[in-house]
Order: sequence, then C-alpha cells, then structure tokens
Amino acid sequence: MIINYLNIKDIQVLAGVSKSKATSIVRGLNSQLEEEGFIAIRGKLPIQLVREKFPYCDLSDETIRELKEVNA
Repeated sequence: MIINYLNIKDIQVLAGVSKSKATSIVRGLNSQLEEEGFIAIRGKLPIQLVREKFPYCDLSDETIRELKEVNA
C-alpha cells in the first residue's frame, strides 16, 4: 500500500511535539496549500510537503512504514 499522507498523530511522533502543536502545524500547512490553490485534506498532510518542510527528519519510505505501524 502506498502511503501519501501523514495524519496529526504521525506529525506528533515525527516532530516530537504535543497533539495541539501537531494540529497547529497541520492547520497552518493546509492553509498554505489552499492559498496556493491545492486541495487540502483536513487533519492530513501530503508526505512530499512534510519532506519539504521537515528536512531534518528522516522520512524515507521505510521510516514512514514503521511510523504507520507504531500508530496503527
């Protein structure tokens, strides 16, 4: 299964922040997407955007699979 989006829980674990901070990050980035004319899915971020905005985090496909297994 191809994973295209990360949810708030994934962002929370990835960035090591609280749920409210992760929610704030997702809302902010989703509003940027909408301003640029893209469709934003509430509570989720495209992995490509997360890779761009969090360059210091290891977001390899393997890491994302492990993250999804932990949060399942």
